[in-house]
Amino acid sequence: MEGHSYLRTHNLAAEHLLLDLGEVATELHGASARGQSRGSVTLVKQGGMIIVLTHLHAGSTLEEHAAKGAASVLVLDGRVTVAIRDETLEMVGGRLIAFDAGVRHSIEAIEDSTLILTFVAPVDAS
Repeated sequence: MEGHSYLRTHNLAAEHLLLDLGEVATELHGASARGQSRGSVTLVKQGGMIIVLTHLHAGSTLEEHAAKGAASVLVLDGRVTVAIRDETLEMVGGRLIAFDAGVRHSIEAIEDSTLILTFVAPVDAS
């Protein structure tokens, strides 16, 4: 994939999109190594679904927030804690947590970590 940078939003222009997460993560780690506590790249933004690859340096946080629709966090590598109300969950590579719409949570990187965040637009109840 010479000459192509994944550090941009990908809209599906065909029936599928195949990404090499190893290549994307390598580019993202290089970009986030330039003094930033975290770096992110939107992999897919289509039909109400957003998939974001995020790299957090140890000690950095995603402050408490809630998504309008369902969301999930998949830890690819590293170790993070996810705080939900009075509960703190430790997550390592291979663990996934899913949230219902409106659930407030925060994420803290215990060590350098790479995550896939997925957001789905709320379903219209009408």
